[in-house]
Parts: sequence; structure tokens; C-alpha cells
Amino acid sequence: MSRSGLYHARLAVLASGFVLGLASCGGGSASAPRSASPQKPLPLPADAGGRQALDAVGRRMFAALQRRDPAKLLFDDDSLRAILVPEAATRASALRLGVSTRLGPVLDSLAQLRGARYSGICVQNARTERSAGAIGLKSDGFVFDRALVIGVETDGGRIASWVEGTFVYTNAGFGAIDLMSVEEPRREHSDLELAPCDMQAGTR
Repeated sequence: MSRSGLYHARLAVLASGFVLGLASCGGGSASAPRSASPQKPLPLPADAGGRQALDAVGRRMFAALQRRDPAKLLFDDDSLRAILVPEAATRASALRLGVSTRLGPVLDSLAQLRGARYSGICVQNARTERSAGAIGLKSDGFVFDRALVIGVETDGGRIASWVEGTFVYTNAGFGAIDLMSVEEPRREHSDLELAPCDMQAGTR
């Protein structure tokens, strides 16, 4: 084979190897890409994926509280229209107009979380909500109403805060339809020992 033929043959082998590498990294060519925006509510996976999704929202909650911006947990209006029936989406959009008033008094206290690192989450009132029920989901979805978000301070002590609202699992992970309250963080919170969890992730 000529030198030019060898060169093109090597290119073909390298190209095929590169394509195979992409397929293996992507989990197989049959895998659908994950959507970047919520499109539908979903039941929580029963396997490790469920724990990972719960841990992910715990980390998002803790980061939002550290930034003193819990409203970042709310779905935007487009997402509300995607996951809720029209009447429920309109109602949720109206309710969130009062979020800044409801949460304003506690925002300064969230500075206590500065320097702490996320440790875990304990959720209550967790359930699969049926479509067209009280919340107005377009399809069945996993919901929880209350979460104890837990951090560890630099000295090893624990700090935690309750976040209350309506959190829904979707194809893009968890988000909040509404936020009702955020508790002032408490060091060595008594509910770290006392509160029952429907589900939890991370270290309590």
C-alpha cells in the first residue's frame, strides 16, 4: 500500500475509535439527552437515581440559602406552564408574587450558613401526586412539602434549616412551585435528632 493509502487507513481507524469512545461515554447511542428545562413531572426513580435527585436538590437548597436567595429554587413561569395545567400555573404564578414578603425577614439570618458545607437533606410529606389533583400536575409526579437542609460548620458542628413549599420532581430534577417559609438556621437543630424523614440523602 502506498504511503498515502496508509495515512488514510490510519485516519479511518482513529475516526472509528473516536466515535466508539463517544458512544461509551454517552451511555450508548440509544440514550436520550437530558432536557435542560422542566417538561413534565415524573415519579421519583426507585433506584439510586432517586437518592441522587434528592441529594442534588438538597445541595441546590443549601447553596441558595447560603446566597440568601431561596427564590432561586422556584420554577420560572415557562416551567410552570409546562408541568401544571393552565389554571394551576396561573395560580402558582400569582402566589409567588408574595414570596419576597414571606421570606424577607429571614434572609439576613442565612448569613449564619456562610463557611458551612452541605451535609444532607431530610424531607417530609413526600408522595406521588396524581395528575389533575390538588396541585394541578399534568402527569403523575413525586412531591414533597418540607425539607430540613443540613450543613456542617468549620468546627464540625451541625447547622440546619427547614424549607417549606411545594417541590416537584421533573425530567430536569426538582424545583419549587411555591415557597411558603424558610426557617432561621439553628446550630445543633433539635430536629436533627427528633424529626422523622419520609426520605433522606447525605449525612444527617
